[in-house]
Amino acid sequence: MPQFYDKQGLRFAYPDNWTVADDDDGAADAAATVSSPQTAFWSVMLYRGERDLEHLAGTVVEAIKSEYPQVEVDEVKELGDAEAACGYDLSFSYVDLLNTASVRAFLHAGDTYVVLSQTEDHELPVVEPVFAAMTASLTREL
Repeated sequence: MPQFYDKQGLRFAYPDNWTVADDDDGAADAAATVSSPQTAFWSVMLYRGERDLEHLAGTVVEAIKSEYPQVEVDEVKELGDAEAACGYDLSFSYVDLLNTASVRAFLHAGDTYVVLSQTEDHELPVVEPVFAAMTASLTREL
């Protein structure tokens, strides 16, 4: 049974066996991180109004690159139904484990969303559809 997060205009669904925490990074109007029982996590930041998608997504990518110097970054061209969007897929090694991350920035209903998802590659087949469902729930009525 899914759980629902609804604070400060940020609304999404997430699995009931994952934990959610509010993020207070100061830059976003609302933000939260949802963590799996293993190593996967999904973070979302909501900015009121339209913002520079490339800048916001690039800032997240640069933060990851500063943490993991050997990160590989690929720009993503196909981003679905969003009004406007940009994205990057990243891969890197950490403690001898391969990791995959995804950064997506998009506009919806006049607001800007930035989503970061990350997991160790052995979990990816299980959590990738969960990440997609949580991201899709941002733009649906719950």
